[in-house]
Amino acid sequence: MALSETLEKLHAIDRESRYLDRAVAVLRWDQETYLPEKGVEERSEQLALLEGIAHDRLTSSESGRLLAELGSSCENPRGDESLPPLERDFLGVFHRNYDRAVKLPGDFVSAAARAEGLSQAAWVEARRDNDFSKFLPHLIKMIDFSKRKANYWGFEKNPYDGLLDIYEPGMGAENMGAVFTPLGKRLSALIKKISSCPPPDSSFLTHNFDIETQANFNRQLLERLGFDLSRGRLDVSAHPFTTTLGADDIRITSRYLPAQIQSGIFSLIHESGHAFYEMDFSDEIRKTCLADGASMGIHESQSRLWENVIGRSLAFWKIMFPLLRSYFPGALSFVSVEDFYRAINLVEPSLIRIEADEVSYSLHIILRFDIEKELFSGSLDPAELPNAWRQKMIEYLGVEPDSDSQGVLQDVHWSMGAFGYFPSYALGNLYGLQIWDKLKSELPVDDLIASGNFNSIRSWLRDNIYVWGRRLKPGELLYKITGKELSMEPFFGYIESKYTGIYGL
Repeated sequence: MALSETLEKLHAIDRESRYLDRAVAVLRWDQETYLPEKGVEERSEQLALLEGIAHDRLTSSESGRLLAELGSSCENPRGDESLPPLERDFLGVFHRNYDRAVKLPGDFVSAAARAEGLSQAAWVEARRDNDFSKFLPHLIKMIDFSKRKANYWGFEKNPYDGLLDIYEPGMGAENMGAVFTPLGKRLSALIKKISSCPPPDSSFLTHNFDIETQANFNRQLLERLGFDLSRGRLDVSAHPFTTTLGADDIRITSRYLPAQIQSGIFSLIHESGHAFYEMDFSDEIRKTCLADGASMGIHESQSRLWENVIGRSLAFWKIMFPLLRSYFPGALSFVSVEDFYRAINLVEPSLIRIEADEVSYSLHIILRFDIEKELFSGSLDPAELPNAWRQKMIEYLGVEPDSDSQGVLQDVHWSMGAFGYFPSYALGNLYGLQIWDKLKSELPVDDLIASGNFNSIRSWLRDNIYVWGRRLKPGELLYKITGKELSMEPFFGYIESKYTGIYGL
């Protein structure tokens, strides 16, 4: 059989696997947005069935045979050197997916999917009722499934490394810690310095902002950012997220709090950054397994970049604040754009990660990284999580949650078994500012933002990041864009300059 014919057969399996994965994503999206409370149990069975079918299709003997015919192996995942570069990149990613999946028994995959569906529903109820005990049995199960998964992959001694490898390939806990330790120290020192200065007034952000009016503003903001509503939609969920249900079906959600208008706004901008990445893969990869972020750290670099560097800039609000004021004339009529800018950039250690300022945000991530390491080393009993969380919040951020809903139950990730995901956010801050420095050297970004020309910025990001999908590893992509290895200096250069201006340091 000619290599081209063999490749087409493998592409067919890849397409079918992705269709099944996205059918699963539809059910999960519906569970987070519209599923009636009593539909959870049957939904979990539906997910278990589909996950099992998708796993069987990907790990079929035919997949293994076709990979072998194309010369793709653990030693040489990219296959025969005579193949075009794009196809070799495809083989490398498909082989990684296959190799991971084939090591997991089918009944394990179905059982994990079933448990995940029930776990997410239990988390929603526990958070609503502020009752960690309702979630604890499910959390223990998700930790166990995650440990077993890492064991199947060969990470028996260091299961957490196996989970981190899902999201940031090749960067285990030791390497992650080598980044986070100095990052945390420098952030803590900067926060201490900022805390010695008078804070900007943000009291006007605590007015009772009507939720429906917030949603109407967000829909208009979404369109101004350039989100194509013919290829996606905006909904509401307990925890904001983005999911891809098809190459032209990207869904985002936000949430709205009456006394925290900024929460819904910045959740929307954050998720839009994820959505733009998903929408802008090149045509040659967008319906293959290459159509994904280089890593979750790179993916989060885009959401954090749009949310903070663009969305919290003075240039952005000079054009958007008149629109926001038109929706809330009573609360904002006497607020200047400069005062609004300073208020949304208030540096104040907070309880909730997704509402944290961009200076203290990474400390929330380092806290979660440290807790996950302890959970998977066995040094922390899951039953002790609420107390451990409170103690670390005091240690890292100087604040203490008075409820589990504001503490250990605030994030959806652990209910999904997404252990190892959190570090991607802090890495995203670092990746994003290093990329932003390069972008600024090539485009007049302040002028573009102030004129509402987000398309030029998005086009640069598309041409330099999005089109590549998973063809390059995160370090390779970063070096290709910037010509440098990962560094935290661009991030600190940005926040030190910005907050010197705001606080007069």
